[in-house]
Amino acid sequence: MSLRVATSFVNTNVPGSYIDVRVKSTPVGVGASGNIAIIGEAAGGPDYSAENLKENWFTPDQAARAAQKYLSGPIVDAINALAAPSNDAEIQGSANRIYVLKTNAGSKASAVVDTDYGTLRDQNFGTDGNKYSYKILASASEVAPSVTSDDLTAVLGATLDGLNFSVRLNGGAIASVTLSGTSADHDTIEELAAEIDTALPAGVSCEVAEGNTIRIFVDADAAAWRKGFGKSLELIDSTPGDLATLGLDAGLLVSSQEPEIEVNIVRPDTNLNETLEASADVALSIGYEGTTATATINATQLTTTVTGGSGANLTLTLSQYTTIQALADYINSQAGYTAVVAPSATQLPTSALDRVSAIGICSTAADLAPGRIKRANYNFKQAMATSQALEFVGTDFEGLPTPTASFTFLSGGARGATTASDIVDALAALEGVSVNFVIPLMSRDATADIADALTDAGSTYTIDAIHAATKSHALKMSTVKMKKNRIAMLSYKGTYSDAKQKSGALASFRATMTMQDARQVDSAGVVRTYQPWYQSVIAAGMQSAGFYKSIVKRFANVISFVDPSGFDSGSPGDVSDALDAGLLFMEEATAGVRWVSDQTTYGFDTNFVYNSLQAVYLSDVLSLDLAESLGNAFTGKSLADVDAGVVLGFVTTKMDGYKKLKMIASSDDAPLGYKNVTIEIDGPVLSVNLEAKLATSIYFIPIVLELSQVQSSASL
Repeated sequence: MSLRVATSFVNTNVPGSYIDVRVKSTPVGVGASGNIAIIGEAAGGPDYSAENLKENWFTPDQAARAAQKYLSGPIVDAINALAAPSNDAEIQGSANRIYVLKTNAGSKASAVVDTDYGTLRDQNFGTDGNKYSYKILASASEVAPSVTSDDLTAVLGATLDGLNFSVRLNGGAIASVTLSGTSADHDTIEELAAEIDTALPAGVSCEVAEGNTIRIFVDADAAAWRKGFGKSLELIDSTPGDLATLGLDAGLLVSSQEPEIEVNIVRPDTNLNETLEASADVALSIGYEGTTATATINATQLTTTVTGGSGANLTLTLSQYTTIQALADYINSQAGYTAVVAPSATQLPTSALDRVSAIGICSTAADLAPGRIKRANYNFKQAMATSQALEFVGTDFEGLPTPTASFTFLSGGARGATTASDIVDALAALEGVSVNFVIPLMSRDATADIADALTDAGSTYTIDAIHAATKSHALKMSTVKMKKNRIAMLSYKGTYSDAKQKSGALASFRATMTMQDARQVDSAGVVRTYQPWYQSVIAAGMQSAGFYKSIVKRFANVISFVDPSGFDSGSPGDVSDALDAGLLFMEEATAGVRWVSDQTTYGFDTNFVYNSLQAVYLSDVLSLDLAESLGNAFTGKSLADVDAGVVLGFVTTKMDGYKKLKMIASSDDAPLGYKNVTIEIDGPVLSVNLEAKLATSIYFIPIVLELSQVQSSASL
């Protein structure tokens, strides 16, 4: 047996050198932080259940993109607030990501097109869609096949006795036209046109044209807009030379113009005025030389039914042909068939062909293709796909919609309500997303918001239920097993007395409570008064930006605030009482508006972490990052590769990194910001114990100022 080398990265018996390049990952930095979830209503956009929540987030500088999607409402206002929540040089920036959960499932405004052709629908949700109207105009009508003879003065009368020719309309059955043997029946041009007209099949006519000529033509078709096939008329020289006697040539005549339309979409309040064009172009022409032949195209197949001739019926699966040209090439390979693709359609998919049912494709000559299949519906969809306002949902698959006499307004667009269960379900959906703050954009019961037209009349949420559900969600996600710690940023609009009661009912370090309305300029440049949820948004944005810094005595980017009834933020007694009640609120200062403290609703003791929004947040970030880092570094590793010393080195590096990020700080008993690190490995269990000095903030500055009497003496 040959010599062999076997290592963790190579196993070979071929002599040579082999190298395994490994890049060592240094455990520095910290995982994502400053992620905020907002739960509330908007005038537009899909609700949370229609979204991939992990992907439905915005950065603070994407307020315009959010407004394009959600139009207006608390969600848009909250994202605008998070664009610049701080007015303090100590805290710059904002959140990392803003996850959006819209709770009111609105509906799209729509209008049926041409009875059953399809539906035009607002691209967005909500009542604004009812402001759109549309009209379909005919930019070009069908000009059906026609032919005009030469001057017939010399042949009128006996020369035409018994003359015979045939026609096929749209690849259908042959219809024979035979003139009488009585010269008087066709000795004038008017009599000749009338005699031929009587003999022609339904749908084809003959009339006197200019001079002593006749015109044979396919009748105008008021329903041509909706047809997925184009017209054709074959003139057949049944008795050789007779067509020439009439000054006509045998062959296939086709429409010189297919229908074309314009869709005009208007919305006056936004100055929208779109004009979209669509034509009924013929994409594929098919012919079969035989007695009878028809073709049908449905969603999946092209089938033919033929009699006579040299060919057979076809059943073709459209998906097997990547382009219309590929389909035509196969048809051309079949005995008796002819297929021609319009140059502009060669590379289109076969799905672009209109659906047609048993249209005629039969011809007398081998190179004729009277079955003219359009791509009208495809063109209409392509045109509508360029609209900035509406979308088209097709229920029909052939032709174009018929022009309309007037504008039609869309209807059915609704804002949608938020029920109590919508909040609960949204919070459940949020369990799969890692965020640091959860902010319901509601501060009172739906009944009060309905009265002020701030929510739909069908909304049923209550603020107590929102508080309880959001707090429970935060507690559940912050357990050891879930490892998705988060803080509920709650609010209440009402009296001060009621606000204290609401805060006392929460009594959790995982929940904060704001109670003041805030005034700020909205995206339209108008100063608005927002409910207290706006302050919660500002607090979360500032804490996200501050990271290790607290928002205590830091200035917020609001114009002013409104105290609830029964509370005066300028009263030291009220301020002290509100802090004892676990409320988060602002005060007026010379330079603007600032936070008094960063109090949570925790009220059991003076815990230095649980009573501070900053401390709870920083504790979450540090603990989760340390757990994730250790898990990623050592879970699944062999004890042959890992010992306590390796782990100790890793932990030391991580803690040094946290100190550089100012998450932990030096202390007299722990100059490094941490101490008492012990690492124990017992079989599959790696235990890590340490004490860290969390970098909290200074809240109080007691000053002892000793004053003494002035003394003075003088001597000579």
